[in-house]
Amino acid sequence: MPQSPCPCGSGKPMDECCGLYLSGRAYPGTAEALMRSRFCAFIRGDVSYLRKTWHPDNCPELNLADMETQWTRLEIIRSKQGLKKSLVEFRAWYLENDTEHSMHEISLFKLYKKRWVYVEPLPGWH
Repeated sequence: MPQSPCPCGSGKPMDECCGLYLSGRAYPGTAEALMRSRFCAFIRGDVSYLRKTWHPDNCPELNLADMETQWTRLEIIRSKQGLKKSLVEFRAWYLENDTEHSMHEISLFKLYKKRWVYVEPLPGWH
């Protein structure tokens, strides 16, 4: 039975994509892969994974109530992978009152203890 595609938009089956990271079998090797897996974690309400992949200096208190948004799809607009910091620009769509809306963000990721972590949104990218 074919697997459904990963919600991150990669086109790969979940078990061969973000499922590897959410299960703990692997850790994303790039900021873009981390961004995609975090989108899937938001869909699943996986607070533990989100905490693990957020820079500890910036991680807010998270709980399941924070996971009520119904995310529908993700588009990676562009990403710039660096050696110690990376940027990922994306648009994520969600449903609110049966209407699809989107949010746009440019995210900063940094290497922390040899792993990519989400740091914060940035105001612009030049």
